[in-house]
Amino acid sequence: MADLVIPQTILDDLVAHARALDPYECCGLLAGTNGAVTHIYRIKNIVASEGAEKLSSFDPAKAAHLERLSPAERAEIAFVMDMQDFSAAKKDIRNKGLDLQVVYHSHPHDPARPSITDIKIATDYEEIWPKINLPIPAYLILSLMEKSKPDIRCYWIKGGTVSAAHITTAN
Repeated sequence: MADLVIPQTILDDLVAHARALDPYECCGLLAGTNGAVTHIYRIKNIVASEGAEKLSSFDPAKAAHLERLSPAERAEIAFVMDMQDFSAAKKDIRNKGLDLQVVYHSHPHDPARPSITDIKIATDYEEIWPKINLPIPAYLILSLMEKSKPDIRCYWIKGGTVSAAHITTAN
């Protein structure tokens, strides 16, 4: 897997997005060409506002657990992208001749590494990406555990296996 090159301005935008939504998780897409990110798409996290029964990517036990939580508590442990935002981003990516490079989200209280849920969703999506004509992306996680020092890490998740993806910062 090739390195990803992400401009500092986009990393700064990611941090701003995560801080704006804290304590909720933020989520979005990064697009570009040949591993070089040029565009950020902030996607609304609908977990905070919608009932857990609409969240098809969770198993019944997780959905039942989410149902018992308040919307605020729910959003702190999960994200589901708003499909309208996602579709608009996907269309814009295609119109600009770009490729999806990265799916990002924040962990307001946890380390910048994939949770069991993150790995499960990424694994489930492995077969979905090609069906919607998108390459399998890297997964970037931004931790706000130390509020003054956000930790940004990127991963490849294939077949349930997580490996580090190297990020090079561009100016």
